[in-house]
Amino acid sequence: MEDNNYKHEEFDDCFLCKHPALRYILTGLLIFLGAFAAFYVVSDWHFKRMLDPAFQMRRMDRAVMQRERNFDKMERKALKQQEWLDKKAFKMQRNLERNAAQFIHVEKADDAYKIIIDLKPFDNDEKNVEIRPDGNTLTIKAAGERNVRNKKAIIRYSQTFAFGEDIDSANITKVREGDNYIITVPFD
Repeated sequence: MEDNNYKHEEFDDCFLCKHPALRYILTGLLIFLGAFAAFYVVSDWHFKRMLDPAFQMRRMDRAVMQRERNFDKMERKALKQQEWLDKKAFKMQRNLERNAAQFIHVEKADDAYKIIIDLKPFDNDEKNVEIRPDGNTLTIKAAGERNVRNKKAIIRYSQTFAFGEDIDSANITKVREGDNYIITVPFD
């Protein structure tokens, strides 16, 4: 049998040819030593690289940049959420003002102002409406509960009316007529 001009007959006194088990053991030992040397070299490079101060600084810089990106992402998310809450609060305030025009009316007569408050949103109770005169201003605060989608919602309303004329706060009258609470504010 000829392979690449090799003739086995020329090497008949080969030591490994006479001991095939030793040949496998030595081949396995050489493979093990080669793998160990490769592992040692790679792990040595790796540990030298890991302990290199320049490499550590780059890793720290990357970690700091990642944390900054995460912080910026959280900040943008918080800003979006705050914008959403501000929009929602603005809509609620606008709806409240729109609804306030539906349940509070101010009329001017010759000698007095009449403030007519619809008590339905305020549990139909005049005790839930508070009136405070201060100089030529009048502050009205009202509160009530409402069931919305199986949840209780508290409605609070506060408004200050500034009158051009001096009002007579001692003679303010409050009268209930049906669902309306009529506050009469006389002026001089």
